[in-house]
Amino acid sequence: MRKNLNLSTDGEAISLYMNYWPWYGTFVADHRPRLEFRGKWQNPNIVMDDHGSIGRAFLPDGTVYRGQGGSRPYMDEVVPITFVQGSRSELDRACRALPK
Repeated sequence: MRKNLNLSTDGEAISLYMNYWPWYGTFVADHRPRLEFRGKWQNPNIVMDDHGSIGRAFLPDGTVYRGQGGSRPYMDEVVPITFVQGSRSELDRACRALPK
């Protein structure tokens, strides 16, 4: 009996990790902010949370946290994030609608 290959990603786990890495990154020891998103595919979307990384990476005013990591709690507020498919024009329209 031949088994078919499952090509669906629905329900599969996915993780995204991002660090600051400028073009001269090999000469920079501090690669903050570091963000991580964990979740799963819920076709056609990706439903994730930040695992507290946004709260660890940024201060309340939105600037990057540059203090020592030991004084910062590991798990802060967990922010849910859903990535949805959209066109460039939809993104541009949503950005223009944001308050300035």
